[in-house]
Amino acid sequence: MAEEEKRNRSAVVGIDKLYYAVLKDDTEEGATYEDMVRLLYVQNVAIETEQEIAKAYGDNKVAEMAVSTGVSTVELQFHTVPLQDRVVLLGLEEDDDGLIIQKSQVNPPNVAIVLEKTKGDGTAELVGLAKGMFTLPALEAQTKEDTLEFGSDTLSGEFTGRTFDDVSQVFVHVGKEDEDKRKSLMDKVFKPSADGDDGGVEG
Repeated sequence: MAEEEKRNRSAVVGIDKLYYAVLKDDTEEGATYEDMVRLLYVQNVAIETEQEIAKAYGDNKVAEMAVSTGVSTVELQFHTVPLQDRVVLLGLEEDDDGLIIQKSQVNPPNVAIVLEKTKGDGTAELVGLAKGMFTLPALEAQTKEDTLEFGSDTLSGEFTGRTFDDVSQVFVHVGKEDEDKRKSLMDKVFKPSADGDDGGVEG
């Protein structure tokens, strides 16, 4: 019997290396993305997947149970999200004068994201979400006071499975220098293909 893989019990101490890529095509034959882009200075992340347990009864007891799974809601907080990234992620438009336009009907693109939960021992857990979109955030600001307080930007969205392979989320624990597992997860999210090799994506 093969030796059981050692479990990592180090706690999460931070968040780092958040990337996104716009989904270009998603069919039963394959899924392709644009080049991935890094969003710097992520501060907080919350991911919650909708689930409901359905129960069938008989003979005064539960005869059968089944789980229904819905979309995953995602909330990301950043030190700041540059306007250029907001244009891409939120479906805004830029005119010839460099002005950013929000029209009455906004159509944000489907995107994939990957982020890294860093652990106290120097390892990390990577989390990938394959297909979803973000909604327009509230615009908030306050006057400067005697004590300096930095603001933050929040992105909220919903994610689901791809048409191509039904992949919704991907996870992996990576060691301090385990680039192979890291690349495998990045490829699974941003470069999916039936044969495992569909070319490269610039980072």
